[in-house]
Amino acid sequence: MKTERVVIFLDIDGVLQPLGSEDRFEHDLDELRETLAKKYDNSDYLSMDRYDLGAVFFDWDKKAVERLRRLCIEAQADIVISSDWRSYSPLSRLKDYFRLHDLEQYVVDVTTEIKSGKRYKEIALYLEQYPNINRFVIIDDRHVTDFTEHYPDNFVRCITIFDDDCLQKALNILSKPVATGLC
Repeated sequence: MKTERVVIFLDIDGVLQPLGSEDRFEHDLDELRETLAKKYDNSDYLSMDRYDLGAVFFDWDKKAVERLRRLCIEAQADIVISSDWRSYSPLSRLKDYFRLHDLEQYVVDVTTEIKSGKRYKEIALYLEQYPNINRFVIIDDRHVTDFTEHYPDNFVRCITIFDDDCLQKALNILSKPVATGLC
């Protein structure tokens, strides 16, 4: 018997991290790396890019992060990273970043980048590779034309951040009954 999955395809910039948010530059980012390495007993934090780590710690919108947590819990959903962050951070590092917000347990995978650079095609490939995904939502601030054309019933566009309206739309998408194909 196949285990059915619920997945959130997640962008980061413009969704969790407001565009133009640069609070990290007002902090000692080397000290942050040391503090986090001790707190999580994980020396990997010492070698992480301090600006990315600072962005996760200082610039990610706390309310957007809490809304994402609520979505994961209420929809019993996993997160698959479709953001450009996957280009320069392996899954293990992304999980370490999400650990700072106690969300690492939900991050399970990343989409594969393809030459066309079309994010909707990367998601289509992922869905093809994992046919047990029966419900999914795409949360992104860009690629609007592609997503509304190819996944109009699964796309949540974040205008400025993952706000309450985005959360409600995502919850509605993930709570729709799944067609079984039976009459």
